[in-house]
Amino acid sequence: MTTPRVLLALALLLAPRGLLAAEPSYREELSARARGLRLSSERKWLKLLHYRPKGEAWRSEADGGGFFLAPDGRTNPGAELEADLAAFFAPEPEKGQHPQCRFPARYHWLKEKLSFDPARLPERTCPDFEAWRGAIDAEAVSVVFASAFLNNPASMYGHTFLRLHRRGGGDALLDYTINFAATPDTSNALVYTLKGLNGSFKGEYSLLPFYMKTQEYGSLEMRDLWDYRLNLTPGQIADLVRHGWEMGSTHFNYYFFTKNCSYQLLTLLEAADETLDVGSDFVWSVIPADTVRVLQARPRFVEPPLYRPSFVSEIKARRARMSPEELVLATRLGRDASPEGFKSLEPLPKERQALVLESANDYLRYRKGYYIEQSTETFLAIHALLRARGRLGLPPAPAPIERPFPLEAGHDTARVGLGGGISSRGSFEELAWRPSLHDLSSVDEGYIPDSQLEMGAVRLRFDNDAREPYIERLDIATIISMSPWDPWVRKPSWKLSTGVDQAKELGCAGASCMYYNVNAGGGLSAQSRLWRREVYYALAEADLGFGPVLAQDWRAGAGGTAGVIVDLAARWRILGEATYIDYAQRSAPRQRLRLTSSVRLTRDTELRLILDRRSPDQEAGAMFYLFF
Repeated sequence: MTTPRVLLALALLLAPRGLLAAEPSYREELSARARGLRLSSERKWLKLLHYRPKGEAWRSEADGGGFFLAPDGRTNPGAELEADLAAFFAPEPEKGQHPQCRFPARYHWLKEKLSFDPARLPERTCPDFEAWRGAIDAEAVSVVFASAFLNNPASMYGHTFLRLHRRGGGDALLDYTINFAATPDTSNALVYTLKGLNGSFKGEYSLLPFYMKTQEYGSLEMRDLWDYRLNLTPGQIADLVRHGWEMGSTHFNYYFFTKNCSYQLLTLLEAADETLDVGSDFVWSVIPADTVRVLQARPRFVEPPLYRPSFVSEIKARRARMSPEELVLATRLGRDASPEGFKSLEPLPKERQALVLESANDYLRYRKGYYIEQSTETFLAIHALLRARGRLGLPPAPAPIERPFPLEAGHDTARVGLGGGISSRGSFEELAWRPSLHDLSSVDEGYIPDSQLEMGAVRLRFDNDAREPYIERLDIATIISMSPWDPWVRKPSWKLSTGVDQAKELGCAGASCMYYNVNAGGGLSAQSRLWRREVYYALAEADLGFGPVLAQDWRAGAGGTAGVIVDLAARWRILGEATYIDYAQRSAPRQRLRLTSSVRLTRDTELRLILDRRSPDQEAGAMFYLFF
């Protein structure tokens, strides 16, 4: 009679290898070793699962349930590690990926830490992941910064994404990128902004070819790109790619100012290099430019940037090489690629003809939009220009582009200020604070020229005569975009601001004089170089106010603002501005003259002298600003 022990031995000998690998004792052995090594408390594990401290506990920032295998995995790193180890022993599923293939970064790290025995825990083949990783074939990683785009609420602060350099080099446009962005469900700008502020959008990672990102930012939105190569080890790059694959199983609620594109890319880098802890540097807001600066602060971690100009930057650089007569020819051909226009080029040398034809093609493409779908007429015009250019038999001549200041040349985004002055009412002191970003009075280095984007800026004033503290000004949001008139690139100049202001034109001042204001305007601007550089602007404005200081608790009016920005030196800027707004409610008109002189003392310090006349009040003051 066969004993049970003999039957068990025969079963073990005849059992398939995969069943042997699933023996519970080895699973328990690995779990015990993981607990003994306290692996669930190790920095790498916490970064791979995107855990952040929440009081005395942990909570993952991943909001998609598919990212966790334990029921309480989002808040329990230990339970999630145990569940992952158990799942690695699971048989091959009929559908979908095996857990080893869904989470290759976790599997790889635990395998290294616990030295998995392949005879007792077989390693699964992962064809989908291996094909994905092989297509990327990354040997280096860059953080790419796309300059700000004020016409889109989601891009006003700029954008960052990762570029994965293919092994062996070649055409950089064929590299892949890892991008994180909100998945919007509305095209309404106001609803879009509100949802982005309260985290109502899903934020998801995506893998796209680099040429698609350069077309989106450089050609469609006309934004310059800055490519910052990171000094990651081959092992860290491999971990980044593995973890990038894992991100496809989840999403993160998207918040414009905190859990945005730049923050989530930092957490991706932290999972690859656990010595990084850059995400904890941001509490109140995460501004894309600041994330690059944080990475740069790490010694020898970031290489000097590679500048990739936008399509508009290339247009202007090529156009600047033409004479006035050639500019007229290029403009004519860009509007009408007629035989008569081509014939007018014949007196020019071939090199000059080539420049005119290339510029005419630039102008045509800008006028019609950089889109794949174009009218038959546009396609025929482009074809005619390219065919004429090809007949010259000359290689394309790259347009030398003046490299602008990179973002690290600019001041930091947060700012605190201290100052004071005298007014027709007496002396005062002021304390100013602004979380972000830049205003017209500051030197433009590292920022979009002739622009202003401020949110949450507040000026607290103490009146020495009245012995009263009050809010002099609170900018909830102020956006100004000055686009000097250009013969080809036609962009409007506009402004939008909302916040708490003082109605000093009513003869009051202090806490009782505050009211809520909304102001919007549009117009024209132009530039000259009589001294160094000057920008002149004139805007028509609509103005709306609410508050008990107003006669009927509200007022509406219209008027305008005219001003000039003068760069007297590399670190010295003067801004002069005049405003007149008349109101329908018989309120006193708003008349203001303001002159600001700003001197950049160091990269992150600035001194301002201000003369301000808001009839009937007049004042003169000085402010010292520290950026951080």
